[in-house]
Amino acid sequence: MGAEELEDGEFAPMYEACKAKFAGKKIGLFGSYGWGDGEWMRNWDADCKAAGAEMPADFVICNDAPDADAVEACKALGAALA
Repeated sequence: MGAEELEDGEFAPMYEACKAKFAGKKIGLFGSYGWGDGEWMRNWDADCKAAGAEMPADFVICNDAPDADAVEACKALGAALA
């Protein structure tokens, strides 16, 4: 399957188009994965920080569907962005 990466058909092009506007903006990242260890999220986080984004909270990631801990982490992420 290759390296873990952002979905390249729809999401990655939109992300690349927006990235130039990240400097000084608060951004929160969340997502899930079905295989691997979530390397794509660590790469995505580093890329956003390199673009100057402010990350007021750690990203939220889960394997497959979110469990109760992931739901609570998403709520905390949303509060940190407010």
